[in-house]
Amino acid sequence: MRENWFKIALTALLLADASVRLYYLKGRRKFERVAVKHEKRENFFYRLVGMGLIPISYYLLTPRIDAFRLPFPAWLRWSGAAIIFAGDLLFIWSHRALDKNWSPLLEIRKGHTLVTEGPYRFIRHPMYAAIFLIGTGILFLSANWTVASSYMLPVIFMYLIRVSDEEEMMVEQFGDEYRKYMKSTGRLLPKLNIKFNPVHDR
Repeated sequence: MRENWFKIALTALLLADASVRLYYLKGRRKFERVAVKHEKRENFFYRLVGMGLIPISYYLLTPRIDAFRLPFPAWLRWSGAAIIFAGDLLFIWSHRALDKNWSPLLEIRKGHTLVTEGPYRFIRHPMYAAIFLIGTGILFLSANWTVASSYMLPVIFMYLIRVSDEEEMMVEQFGDEYRKYMKSTGRLLPKLNIKFNPVHDR
């Protein structure tokens, strides 16, 4: 019976995540794009991510893959729910900061601006950071390595191939402004601006 509560919690958290994405996808039709890169590859990535959701659906709706469960204690599994919730908040914050500049594809829109506010003040790719947080939370909450792998592996594959192209596109669009921005931010974690003041012997 306890497993059902874990499944209900995961369902609610993933639906919250999906509703944010669907809301901004709906608004995407209102904007005109002026440049796009690797559109066929981008669509393939999203189909791959979609296929990764199939095992999650099996976990949520049937007991068929419960055999792959990991022996996590209840407190660790509920901490997974908290991690997903934190990832959802970062996901929402990132979307709100980008607003009309957001797109699921590698594209530049008419009137595109460089966003350096919100989470973008600290990291260049907070949406990826949010997704990785959510994936970590899924591992703990589901306690199922098949569910976690099906969610994370396509996203990791997409990130490793895509992120450099995304930054290259931004450099092409914003030039030195984006290069300066890159120097002050990390990709997924904030940069630690630690200055060392060595003491010289006299």
